[in-house]
Amino acid sequence: MALGLYIHVPFCPQRCPYCAFATVVGQADLHGLYAEAICREIESWVHLSGPVETVFLGGGTPSQVEPALIGQMLEAAQRHLGLHEDAEVSIEVNPGTVDCEKFALLKALGFNRISIGAQAFRDADLRHLGRQHSAADVERAYAAARAAGFANVSLDLVANVPGVSEANWHFSVERAIALAPEHLSVYSLTIEEGTIFAQRQRQGLLEPVVDDRQAHTLEWTDAQLVAAGYEHYEISNYARRGYRSRHNWGYWTGVPYLGVGLGAHSFIDRKRFWNTRDLNAYLDAMHQDRSPCAGEETIVPDTARRERLWMGLRTIEGIELTEEEVGRVQRSKRFDDLEKVGYVALEGQRLRLTRAGFLLADALSLELDRIVEEE
Repeated sequence: MALGLYIHVPFCPQRCPYCAFATVVGQADLHGLYAEAICREIESWVHLSGPVETVFLGGGTPSQVEPALIGQMLEAAQRHLGLHEDAEVSIEVNPGTVDCEKFALLKALGFNRISIGAQAFRDADLRHLGRQHSAADVERAYAAARAAGFANVSLDLVANVPGVSEANWHFSVERAIALAPEHLSVYSLTIEEGTIFAQRQRQGLLEPVVDDRQAHTLEWTDAQLVAAGYEHYEISNYARRGYRSRHNWGYWTGVPYLGVGLGAHSFIDRKRFWNTRDLNAYLDAMHQDRSPCAGEETIVPDTARRERLWMGLRTIEGIELTEEEVGRVQRSKRFDDLEKVGYVALEGQRLRLTRAGFLLADALSLELDRIVEEE
């Protein structure tokens, strides 16, 4: 079966105020033990039928860990699960934690895709986000990735950050386009519970960007990136032709995936399960050959249908409806109204959101779910 592998590396130089992921600040002395635990967890899944078609090392800051340890994790995946000869093998890197030598080592280990957490190209904006790296670090990291021979580079940008001016955001987008990466991810900042930003918001110290301005920013960004030749293939993602993120595409289209490491999620055989977010508990479980799983759920047919719709509508290709579902959509006055204003399209049995519809994806997905579900 097609299978994606996600490896979570939680170590970070600092806790970003908007981050809700399972991360650990410092504790470099645990890097070796953690790599060993990852290898043990991968081995515990040797019964899965591979080979793995995509690998993604995320975090955290995977590039903070020595390449030799990262190599151990990748080698375990190859030995116990098998890697497809054409596998997409990606790693997230944080500007300031990589250089030409480290990129060359990552390339030699088998990575063929780099995702650089740029976030912005103005130092003031990076400070708003609590980032330690500078805009110059982003430029150096990008140049170093190219010098090491990476032909598939992605940049992450964060839009709609409180306190960031429109002019600064325009500069960041234009600078990213000028560098000409193969892929760009543009995430609109969301304030997650449990984060420093959420605490500041409760204290009245952080005022989120209003919805109208958020929409305007994303519309402007979309126009610039599409004009520059990027395909807006998913709500937050743009790519040159042939450079969509194959790993993330698997998430959106229902491909099974195995997640290993702290807090990692998996989806296999109609079950979703996830690991503990407690580092010591994770390390102890793997040392004692116990499962680090903290919970699981079986995806029943109704939930599977709903998730197929919600995830598929995030993509430019949308979802394939059954004949019965097509009939419900065609009989719906509400759908007719959405189609007339240009938010949705039904082409044969394929339902998708338009580029304008992407801006209202959450609300539209909820409405379309009701329409498709109705008798």
